[in-house]
Amino acid sequence: MKLRSKLPVGAVYFKHWHTDDREVGIVVAKAEFGRREDGRFRANQPGPELRMADEMGEGEEGYQPVLYEQDIAPGKIGTDLIVRGVARSPDAEPMTDWPVSIEVPGKLSYQFHVRGPCEWRRGTFGWGLSTPELVQEVPITYALAYGGTAPGEDDEDPPVVSQVNPAGMGLTSPGRLKRKDPFPAPQIGLLADFMAADPRAEMMVAGSMPIAKGWLPRRGFAGTFDAYWERHRHPRMPKDYSLKYWNCAPGPLQVDPNLTGDEEIVLTGFSHAEEPLRIGLPRVGLVLRLMAEDGGEGHQEMVLDTVDIDVTDPDPMNHVMHLTWRTRVDRPLDWVSGSLDGIRLGQAPAPQAEEAEG
Repeated sequence: MKLRSKLPVGAVYFKHWHTDDREVGIVVAKAEFGRREDGRFRANQPGPELRMADEMGEGEEGYQPVLYEQDIAPGKIGTDLIVRGVARSPDAEPMTDWPVSIEVPGKLSYQFHVRGPCEWRRGTFGWGLSTPELVQEVPITYALAYGGTAPGEDDEDPPVVSQVNPAGMGLTSPGRLKRKDPFPAPQIGLLADFMAADPRAEMMVAGSMPIAKGWLPRRGFAGTFDAYWERHRHPRMPKDYSLKYWNCAPGPLQVDPNLTGDEEIVLTGFSHAEEPLRIGLPRVGLVLRLMAEDGGEGHQEMVLDTVDIDVTDPDPMNHVMHLTWRTRVDRPLDWVSGSLDGIRLGQAPAPQAEEAEG
């Protein structure tokens, strides 16, 4: 199917086997929005290019975090909300710790804590946590969350690796405790885990960046790749495969039912300002209009399944968001072309626009 659009979006069409083994068509479209003087976000021109592969962060191969998830996915369950940023202390005061929260009023509320660098130290009466350093900023990265690697029981043993966050810090093993050497404690986590102050206690991994496909629990949704799959299913996905595998946001930031595009995102702890950052999603959506060889037409609204907000820059005027819509075409052979049109949310689809190559 030939895909056309006059909109400032990057778009692609491809075929994929659905979970019920039908071959379906998938249309993905992505737009970039920047903040304007009135505080609203409007589409930047030209449209962004789609990412065809994951972009990984620093670290040993297989352990690196994902910086940017690929856009080529057949579908998701709900909307992924990704927030890129730096935790900043209130009023720019140096602090040992402070809360960070992400809220979509009425739909989602997620809070965790950040703190300055500190470490677990072995003392006369057991393990204790050093006082966190005073800081004004903590980057929101899985490198500073619970996880990582820890020494094996003996020097010849392989290291123990966190399957939830191999890029992190603070993982404990019998071998690590046996050595009695100080080691870094996580700087990002849930307040209850911080208050436990026990290096042996497993912590929840907290953060707002994408989760790598090979990390738990995400990789479990890919299904079972066993001998039966190799003989009877390959190259299709396993029978117990779920589209949730393609959700890359942390569990607390997966919104089901999907966001629509008229919500407000409230970010606390990402700015030195007293007031939280309030980011209104653009009240726009996309419609895919389909054209058959005999002149027949169809249309379907696309689903907003990824909201990626970057508030790393301290200047709100430099904040950027990317919205990605996706839809499934159940009978791809029925259609020869498709065009993407924009709609204002709450209104009927606009009349079909003149098509141009996209």
